[in-house]
Amino acid sequence: MIEKKLMDFLCRETSPEQLGDEKLLHSCPDFGQAVGEAINGGRLIPFTVELGSHLKEMDLYKACLLSNFIGFACEKEENTSAGPDMIHLFAAACQNVYDLFCSTGAALPPDLPLLYKQNSTWAKAYCGFNILCISAMAFLSRDSGLRTLLAELELAEKIEFLIEETPNSPYLKSIYYVDTMLKTCSDLKLLVLQPGRRQGFYATANDLNNCFHLLFLLEEEIAQKCGEKYGANFQAEDPVIRLAHGEYPEEVWVYSYTTCFMECNYTTAGHENFQNDDAMAMIWGEMPPDCIPMVDGRAVIVLLNSGPTRSFDVSFLSVPHEALNPYVQIEEELSPEEYDAWMRKFK
Repeated sequence: MIEKKLMDFLCRETSPEQLGDEKLLHSCPDFGQAVGEAINGGRLIPFTVELGSHLKEMDLYKACLLSNFIGFACEKEENTSAGPDMIHLFAAACQNVYDLFCSTGAALPPDLPLLYKQNSTWAKAYCGFNILCISAMAFLSRDSGLRTLLAELELAEKIEFLIEETPNSPYLKSIYYVDTMLKTCSDLKLLVLQPGRRQGFYATANDLNNCFHLLFLLEEEIAQKCGEKYGANFQAEDPVIRLAHGEYPEEVWVYSYTTCFMECNYTTAGHENFQNDDAMAMIWGEMPPDCIPMVDGRAVIVLLNSGPTRSFDVSFLSVPHEALNPYVQIEEELSPEEYDAWMRKFK
């Protein structure tokens, strides 16, 4: 149970002078005492879940600051129970920050006291937004269901506006990572076909936000699991491989990667070599994996021979959060009968 004095403090309106003070919660002894008791008493997650259930009642700026503590608990205990309330807080703040920048013509807002006088809710959301974005990442990187919830709140266009149409601001610098999580797949079921050798397999892709990363891990997996059977000439430097799996080697940024195959969608399954008409069927590296056209619940990738060389910068392989687990894993190879059945569908 949250003590009344603490709840009163969290609900009390932030003054203009307090905006920007990221240690504001620590000025309340009841907050420090409650946190200490929750940690020492083994009640960290129940306490943060209770706090989360009251976020919508709190002063918006203090709620954003409080999200830092709730995100800390999520990371420490690997528990996302407070996630839905955190995502709804993010949605409310994001809407207010979006409205703020729409009102300014996408220019930086006036100084904080003037902004507060104009619209105190906008000012609170703006000043707490970067902390809230960082805290939201703790949950979004660990729970794909929360990514789905965020997508259902239909904020994608507003988030892209804040990334692409607004000037640099310390309060907006982490919104990019939330956008990345919206584009990150989870347990995406794949069907991979190689018409030139009349074979294929089922696979799963996880925690990937662009198709260049997916294709890199797919070709690595083919080379490791299937050897020469698919003719994968996988050549990548060790730092590049480590980057793609979540490390950050200092020397990696000078490299690029060239794909082994020309990967296209299911419309090319009827032939083995890349043709000029296949250009629009390519799996575009910049797009999210969830955008690969699907058939019967599986995103279909066709491995074609020849075609133009495709190279990309290794920045596409960087993993935006340490809690993510990026991989492509071959599940099962198709029998000749299964391969033929899929090909009949495409015809």
